[in-house]
Amino acid sequence: MKRRRFIVETLVVAILLLFWQYNPLPEYVLPGPVSVAKEIIRTAPLIWRHTVVTLYESLVGYLLSFVFGVAIATLMYLLPGIGRSLLPVLVFTQTIPVVVIAPIIVIWFGFGVSTKIGTVAFLCFFPIAINTYDGFRTVDPDSLDLFKVYRARWYQRMRFLLLPHALPYIFSGMKVAVTYAITAAVVAEWMGAEMGLGIYLIRALNSFRVERVFAGVVVIIAFTLGLFYILDRVSRKIAPWTVRSEGGAQM
Repeated sequence: MKRRRFIVETLVVAILLLFWQYNPLPEYVLPGPVSVAKEIIRTAPLIWRHTVVTLYESLVGYLLSFVFGVAIATLMYLLPGIGRSLLPVLVFTQTIPVVVIAPIIVIWFGFGVSTKIGTVAFLCFFPIAINTYDGFRTVDPDSLDLFKVYRARWYQRMRFLLLPHALPYIFSGMKVAVTYAITAAVVAEWMGAEMGLGIYLIRALNSFRVERVFAGVVVIIAFTLGLFYILDRVSRKIAPWTVRSEGGAQM
C-alpha cells in the first residue's frame, strides 16, 4: 500500500511540475520550475542567510506559543471561571488579521527580532491553546471520577490521565500552528527588517525579479513542509497512541 501511494503521489507531483513548466504564460509572469531551481542554486548563499534569520524567528516564536498555549489551556481547564472568561478573548484575538497585528507590535516593540518573534507567537498561540483545552475537556468522565475516588491529586490526574488523553489534540494544534510560523515571520519582516525571507521577497519584487520571488516562495513552502513532517514524526515517536488509522479503503 505504501509503495503504491508513494508512486501515485510522485506521479501527481510530476504532472503538476510538467504543467507548470510548459504553461503558456511568459517567464516574466510565471517562471517555470527549471528557472526557479536555477535561481535558487545561483543565489543559494544569499537565500540561506535570509532563511536562517526567518527560521530563528519562526522557531523561537513557535516554541513560545507552545509553552504559553499549553500553560493557558491548563489554567483554563483547572480554573473553569478563568476558562469561561478567557475563551471569548482568545476567539476575539483571532478576528484580527496578522497584517494589522504586525504594525501594532512594531509600534510597541520596534523593528528588532523580538517583533517578529512576537508576531509568530501571537499567530501560533491560538490553535495550540484551543486544541489543548478541547483535549482536556473531552476526557472520559468515568475515568476522571475513578481518579477522584482514589483521591488523586490534580497533578496526578494531569500526568496520568489528562495529558495522555490530550496529546492527540495538542499535536493537532501544533501541526496547524507550525504551518503559520514561517508565514507570520515573513509578514512581520515586511513591516521592517534588515534580513529575512520577507526582505528577500520585497527586494525581489521591487527589482521585478519574478523568478527570485518564486524562489523565495518555494523555500518558504519547503521549510514549512519540512517542519510539519518533522513534527509529525516526533508525535508518532513520543505518543504512538495518537496515530489514527487513515480513512478510505485499505489497498
